[in-house]
Amino acid sequence: MSVSVWGNGVRASWLLWPAALLMVVWGLSQAASSASGEVKKVWDEKSLLSNVGEIPRLVRQGEIGVEQIPDPHWRDDGQGCSACHAGMPDKTGAKLLVEDVNQLCNNCHDTVSVHNYIHAVGMAPSAAKRTRMPEDFRQAIKRGGGVVTCIACHDLPMQCNKARLPEKGLNPRFFRGGPYRARTDLCFNCHDPGHYQRLNPHDQISDEGELLGERCLVCHSIAPNRREVRSIDDVNFNVIDDLTKLCTGCHPWRPHPGGGWAHFAPNSTAAGPNHLVQPTPEILKRMQQSAATRGVVLPLERSSGRIFCATCHNPHERGVQRHAEADRGADGYKRLRVPPGGPVCSNCHDK
Repeated sequence: MSVSVWGNGVRASWLLWPAALLMVVWGLSQAASSASGEVKKVWDEKSLLSNVGEIPRLVRQGEIGVEQIPDPHWRDDGQGCSACHAGMPDKTGAKLLVEDVNQLCNNCHDTVSVHNYIHAVGMAPSAAKRTRMPEDFRQAIKRGGGVVTCIACHDLPMQCNKARLPEKGLNPRFFRGGPYRARTDLCFNCHDPGHYQRLNPHDQISDEGELLGERCLVCHSIAPNRREVRSIDDVNFNVIDDLTKLCTGCHPWRPHPGGGWAHFAPNSTAAGPNHLVQPTPEILKRMQQSAATRGVVLPLERSSGRIFCATCHNPHERGVQRHAEADRGADGYKRLRVPPGGPVCSNCHDK
């Protein structure tokens, strides 16, 4: 009996030995870490907001993740103030943690944000831009030392004012003078929108009635001779095969026209029917009849015989085409090649 008990005790001690060894090693490592001062601090939201200057290093060294960076903006608990201010702002100044406001902002934003938009910090606005901009923008430029800083476009005191917290939904980035319908509207406080208008390749005739030949080269490899062109076979394009590429660079495309009726079509997808296909013999015959009897041009892609955007939409301005049939639909609603007395669909489809 005594031997059996002794034997079980020996077996039990051997089973407990690895666990005991691990506990000893862990205790020694903790003691060593404490002795060397290497115990990592647990960074909670409050401590991070009070030490924002440490955030770039903490992220770089892997002590915190980007998702742990707290947002100090639009708060009413008072904790966000320490992210920017060394004391309560008053008439004597903002009492910022550092004098360089860009550096202050970038403690978080250089780490947490990938800037998809131009941030022209450090640039001195021209005299023309200073004249255009509202007074509060000019004052913000002045506070930034005469150059663009973060506060030129972002009105930081706005989101610190509890009375303005309801504005967060309409102006979450606290854009100065906001909210804006489009982000670029903010830019036009300083920039002249007329200098940034996108070229309209469909504006092909000047106010004096002259053809703007350079606009033709947006789509055509050679500006067509209007006196000689009789059909699509007489012109050259900047693409060889898929002529829809001439349009989809500016116009997002999805199968259309839509509507409930269209989903019953055999070539329909979840977004609607796909018209950019080779017409069936019946449809092609109908198109040829429309061209002959309705005085409308319905061009098909030369290389494939497929319907393409310009089959239904006339890309030219009125007067560019010398022949009335080819001019049909120019400057009209969606530039549709609408025949007299009927919708554009009836060019190809019989009721």
